[in-house]
Amino acid sequence: MQFFIKQIATQPFSAIFHTPGRIYSQLVEKDAESLRITFHNLSCIPDHIISLPIFPHSNPNICEIFLKDFYFQNKDLPSSLISSDFIDCIQRFFTNHFIIATDGSKSHCHTSIAGFSCLQQFCYRIHPLNSVFTAEVLAICQALDELVIPETDILILSDSFSALSSLKNLSFHSPKVIQRLAAKIRIRKNLHQKIALLWVPGHSGVSWNEKADFIAKQVSDFSPYIDWIASEDILSHLKKQSLQITEENYHKSKYKLLIGNIPDILTISKWTGNRVQDRLIARIISKTITTPGLLSRFNLHPDPLCRVCNEINDISHILLKCQKYASVRVILWRKLNIVSANITYDVLLSHVLVNKNHLLIFVQTLKYFDIV
Repeated sequence: MQFFIKQIATQPFSAIFHTPGRIYSQLVEKDAESLRITFHNLSCIPDHIISLPIFPHSNPNICEIFLKDFYFQNKDLPSSLISSDFIDCIQRFFTNHFIIATDGSKSHCHTSIAGFSCLQQFCYRIHPLNSVFTAEVLAICQALDELVIPETDILILSDSFSALSSLKNLSFHSPKVIQRLAAKIRIRKNLHQKIALLWVPGHSGVSWNEKADFIAKQVSDFSPYIDWIASEDILSHLKKQSLQITEENYHKSKYKLLIGNIPDILTISKWTGNRVQDRLIARIISKTITTPGLLSRFNLHPDPLCRVCNEINDISHILLKCQKYASVRVILWRKLNIVSANITYDVLLSHVLVNKNHLLIFVQTLKYFDIV
C-alpha cells in the first residue's frame, strides 16, 4: 500500500499512475479495493494527496531565506530583546517589502493553517493527519495564493525553522509539499516578484508571529476546510497504525501470558538499528530463535540436548544456563545490572528491554552466544 501512495504522490512522473482520475482502473481489483479501503479510512481521496509539481525544482537558491542571519534570530535571547531587534531589522533591511506572517497549528481537535497581512487574513482547517511541518509549509503556500499583492517584494515570516531549512536545502528528495512551495515561489519569480522568507523565533514576543499563531488556533469545526494531505504524513500514519496492530496482537497472544509486560513495539522499534534487529528481538521475545531444542520439536533435528550440559538446548538454556557461555553471561549480567546468577527468562527480558542502551548491549552480545 505504501508503494501505491508513493506512486500517487509522484504524479505526473509515476511509472504506474499517469492519469489521476483513472488510478483504480490501472490496478488489479485486489489492489484497487485495498486502496479504496485505505482512502476511505483516511477520509480522503487520491486527488487530495500533495503530488509533485509538473516542473519540479532542485535549485536550493530559489529565493532568499534568512535563518540565522540576524541578531534577533537567537531564541536564547530575552523576548523583549528579540521583539525590539526584530522591529529594527525590518526597518533597516525590509522597508520596501510587503509583510505576511504565517503559522500552522495542530491540536487534538484540529490541524490548521493561518496567515495575515495588513490588508487581510485567512484561517483554514486541513486534514488532521497532516503534521505541523506540513501545516507550516501549506500556510506559506496559501499565503502566496491569497495574500500576495502584485508588483511588490514580499517578506513572509514563519516560526518553522524546519520548513524554511528544508526549502533552503531543496532537492528532488524534498517532501512534496516543499516542492509545491518551491514551484509557487518560482512562479512569482518569473513574474519579477521577489520573495524573501524570514525565520522568527516562536512565542518570543514578535507581534506578527503572535497574531498568526492566535489566528491559527481560532479554527473551529465551522472554519473553511482545505483537503490537501501530504503523502509523507499518510505513510507515517500507516506505519504507526501497523505497529499498533502488531502491539495489539501481541497483547492478545499467548506470548503476553508467557512473557508479561514489555515495552510496546513502537518503543522497541525506535531502539533497534534495522529490520534485521527487529526480527531478532521479536524471535528472542517469542523464543523462536532457531536452536536444536526448537527444531527437534518439529522433527527437524535429531538431538535436542546440549552437548555440554545434556539439557534441552533451547534459547532459554543458551542464555541462562549453558556452561559453554558462562564467561560471556557474567559479563552480560554485569552490563545489564543483573545481580542474581539464577534468573528466569522473563526477568532477563525485563532487564534487556528496560531502555535502548541495555537492548543494544544485549544485541551486540548475542553473537558471543552463537546467536546471529
